[in-house]
Amino acid sequence: MSLTKASILSSIVVQMEEGNGSVTIAESQPFHDTESTVHAVVTGEFYDYKTVRDDLIQRGYTFQSLCDSEIVIALYKEYGVSFLSHLRGEFSGCLYDSKCQFFMAFKDRYGVKPLFYTIHDGRLLIASEMKAFLPFGWRAEWDVQSMLEQGWLGDSRTIFQGVQKVLPGHYLAVQSFGTITQHEYWDIEYKDKHKIDTRSQEELVEGVRDRLLDAVRVRLRADVPVGIFLSGGLDSSVVAGMIKHLIINEGATLGSDRTDRINCFSIKFMDEEYDEEPIARRTAEWLGVKEHVVEMDEEKFAEYFEDATWICEHTILDLNYIGKFALSKLTRETNVKVVLTGEGSDEHFAGYGDLLGDMVREPDYAWPKNDLPEEQRIKHFERIEYRDPNAVPSLKAFRTTDPESAKWPRKQINNVGFVSFLSFAGIDGQVADWSRQEFGVSDARTATVHTKWHPLHTALYIWSRFFMSNVLLTALGDRVEMAHSIEGRQPFLDHQLTEYINAIPPSLKLKWEASTQSFNEKWILKEAAKPFITDELYNRRKHPFTAPVRWKANGPLYKFFAKTVTRENVERVGFLAWGRCKNLLEEGIVMGDAQKVRKLYMVAQLVILSQRFKVKKSEPEYLVTEIQGHDNASNGSLTVY
Repeated sequence: MSLTKASILSSIVVQMEEGNGSVTIAESQPFHDTESTVHAVVTGEFYDYKTVRDDLIQRGYTFQSLCDSEIVIALYKEYGVSFLSHLRGEFSGCLYDSKCQFFMAFKDRYGVKPLFYTIHDGRLLIASEMKAFLPFGWRAEWDVQSMLEQGWLGDSRTIFQGVQKVLPGHYLAVQSFGTITQHEYWDIEYKDKHKIDTRSQEELVEGVRDRLLDAVRVRLRADVPVGIFLSGGLDSSVVAGMIKHLIINEGATLGSDRTDRINCFSIKFMDEEYDEEPIARRTAEWLGVKEHVVEMDEEKFAEYFEDATWICEHTILDLNYIGKFALSKLTRETNVKVVLTGEGSDEHFAGYGDLLGDMVREPDYAWPKNDLPEEQRIKHFERIEYRDPNAVPSLKAFRTTDPESAKWPRKQINNVGFVSFLSFAGIDGQVADWSRQEFGVSDARTATVHTKWHPLHTALYIWSRFFMSNVLLTALGDRVEMAHSIEGRQPFLDHQLTEYINAIPPSLKLKWEASTQSFNEKWILKEAAKPFITDELYNRRKHPFTAPVRWKANGPLYKFFAKTVTRENVERVGFLAWGRCKNLLEEGIVMGDAQKVRKLYMVAQLVILSQRFKVKKSEPEYLVTEIQGHDNASNGSLTVY
């Protein structure tokens, strides 16, 4: 669809604050070059920007502020659109070159910073949240097909018609106010599974340790106080331990905070089965850091459910996002504005239980020193592939059986098991019959993957591009953090670290240990982290960060869902069937069915989004779905009724 020149120019409003004849406000945006022909609006953080800036000054570029974001314009003028490969950090932004009549919107490699776009009344609208389109007269309509196919998880679609997202590692381009296209500038890559790695385990462990330390080091630089989100898991704990190490051994500071007292922020779930705060507390005591705790009881979950859902703008099958919403609120109240987090580690080091099946799907040819006997590999594969419920005990609440329609998409993705997760995470069991008739029965398709990769790496790629970028980094990341003006920084999502980790053989991520006859997930990270964590964490098995699923009958959440998931509200959504939703409350909360509880969450989230966005009720567009052949001897035509 073509755009008007006015619509592009309105995307970046040119404005400058002047004092004594020069620009004085470093954070004033948009940024402009000295000729006022290239303009940019940027959000996020760039690391090593001073080195980049000094190099550009040597090349003759004149900066007008001290802000790190201004390097975007200078890099663009030096390298063109390939400037994105020179950026290290979490970011999104827009740039307009008036001489070339070229506009681009760009996003960081992992999708930490969200960016959406739509065309409304001939104008290109771009924002970090879809709700930002509402003041321009845009009206939300459900993209039912996207939700049925999990397109909002797997491609550029969202849950709303006509709204697309800029994909991770991509930029949106509009040349001479014409066609809109997306282009990739970076992607996750792995080594050929048949290429043998000749490096030693010790060398690889040291390589991970050095690069992770550097990723933490650069993310401590800030002009505001820096803290850390600390759970009871390995990922955030090693980040905290490395921060302590850098303070003691290198004199590092926590942003503008010149004390060595690290502020850590933790969530306490009141259900002991899900509560990791006692472990986080012991870690904080071992490190000698200050811990701030938000206690998430059922009342808080009910209180924040609607606002947290409105912030996230999509469905989520767990209430952990509400815990992160409350944690960010607590962080803001302590005047800490930047936090380091552990997101991205599981996608790098194989931390999800469901990945075990893909680890044993094929031998690891890249690591001949692997201790796993072939007969053991086959035995484990058969147990997991045929859905033994005890194969991965921690995932019993998430287990599902692949539908028949999953067979074909699985063949397209190296036969890995991610489709099973999508089958569970969807809402197809609650939709009306007309939606299936109108859009067909299908399973989610994925981005192109390489069969030259080991299946574990194929699975990690898909988890990163599906779950991490569209759920983990939104519902547990930027959305809930920025709702309270908190900037999250993710050391594990440093592309220099990623490129090193991805060249490590699968057997050192999910390592078979003959002594225990079991797999040790994230083995190489544990070895790299050992000097910075407690023995408890080093020896602890992975537990997913999930909120409780057992709630009191007639308790706060029961009452909230009872008034939210009503027949009137569900039918107003349009594509949901009340007959398939009405028993979720009783079956999920009263009868304790964990899977039904998670479906209840998603139905309630759709109701809330429907109300807050004022979404048009979805209805079938085609009342007759049959395709009948019409025998017409004169023209041989096929008529569609």
